[in-house]
Amino acid sequence: MKAAVTRSAIAAVLGAFALASGTGAWSQARSCLERVQTAPQAADFAAAAARQSPAVVSIMVTENGSERPVAGEMRPSMPWERGWGRGFASGFIIGNDGYILTSAHAVAGAQAISVVTADQRRFDGEVVGVDRVSDVALLKVPASGLPVVVLGRGSDLCPGERVAAMGAPFGFERSVTAGVVSANPRYIPGGSGVPLIQTDVALNPGNSGGPLFDERGEVVGMNSMIYSPGGGYFGMSFSLPIDTVMRVANELRATGHVRRGHIGARTQPLTPELAPAFGLASTQGALVVRVDPGSPAAEAGLRSGDVVLAVGADVPMGYADIQNHVAAAHKGNRITLKVWRHRAPLMVQVDVAENPPDVSPRPAGRSAAQETRFGLELAERKGVLGISLPSPGLYVQSVSGSAQLAGLRYGDMLIAVNDVEVASLADFDAAIRSVRESDTVALLVLRGSARSYVPILPRSAPRAPVARRAGDEAVPTP
Repeated sequence: MKAAVTRSAIAAVLGAFALASGTGAWSQARSCLERVQTAPQAADFAAAAARQSPAVVSIMVTENGSERPVAGEMRPSMPWERGWGRGFASGFIIGNDGYILTSAHAVAGAQAISVVTADQRRFDGEVVGVDRVSDVALLKVPASGLPVVVLGRGSDLCPGERVAAMGAPFGFERSVTAGVVSANPRYIPGGSGVPLIQTDVALNPGNSGGPLFDERGEVVGMNSMIYSPGGGYFGMSFSLPIDTVMRVANELRATGHVRRGHIGARTQPLTPELAPAFGLASTQGALVVRVDPGSPAAEAGLRSGDVVLAVGADVPMGYADIQNHVAAAHKGNRITLKVWRHRAPLMVQVDVAENPPDVSPRPAGRSAAQETRFGLELAERKGVLGISLPSPGLYVQSVSGSAQLAGLRYGDMLIAVNDVEVASLADFDAAIRSVRESDTVALLVLRGSARSYVPILPRSAPRAPVARRAGDEAVPTP
């Protein structure tokens, strides 16, 4: 999870995915009561976690443009902290032929993606497609016969239902945290218009892309973000309903991208407090707060303060329905909006434009060429010791390739290769001289005051190309 949500704006893009308003609170309460009364006996979370765990994966991402600190900026740190240019995320398998879901923000801009399954197999991940509006990414690994998650319905969840998340916070694989649904659906002020499940389940960096499951052991959401002033868990977490995730995933699998219609108007839900100010007794509709200059909405005469009551119909629609109808329209279509302006209705014809498809650079993976010293640039430090000066030894100056993927970083001190101590470049080169590409090498690393062995894994087999049906569009190559 790269960033906490801190914005307080209220506008959302008309034509993005739906945001549900609070207009149907009473009807939702009645449906939730019926759901609880008729629900079968729920399983406990231990059984649910055991059911889903084999299909949950950990994802390590090596990023472009990793920062190198200035000399002298060494500080005590623990081995499980995020290294420069490397991060953790989570995901889950939806196809036994290697299709995996995770968060788009976790893999956007990745130089290399490594996927680790529950049985500790490691694969290079291929990005099939990303959709940053919904924060969904579809990956593919060259494997078959994989376990898959059991899917439920996130849109049916009710406040108070118990749910649990599984993922790799700070790299701790298949960690389970539990809580209750706080609200469903919920939207983020100033967000992209995607309906979310709000919970009090503890999510931390590394949980992004992992599954949210209910007591029946069914995946009902994909963990996406937290709402926090400081970047850590603050009691409010948000997950994408699995219904939305799978709709996006199916489109990504078919074409590599998601296409959405838009008209260039930004809106917010009409609340009970706002409706009387516009002469409306109902909260149905979408209140226009901004019209983009030069957009189809501007050309059609839509203006701030208009209330869109319906799309292609006379009966007023909820905010979510209006969003969905616009998003589902195709470029070149003309839609009819029933608009409320100056306390009177009017009809407005608007042409539909299309948001450009979201294309993310594909990770390059590890180079097929033989790496020198696993991608490590090392330096010997010798001389008189003093306060705050590093001890003599072999230090990492820069890192790339396999070593970066393993999490090594500037300032780490190398103590041993497997069970052979090293104190110089000659020692290191002698220790790795007999290492083959198929060997795993363990480097004993000192970071701050903590020592730990870090595995440098053998180069994996070349990635299999993503299969597509005849006639499918190819994913654009950046």
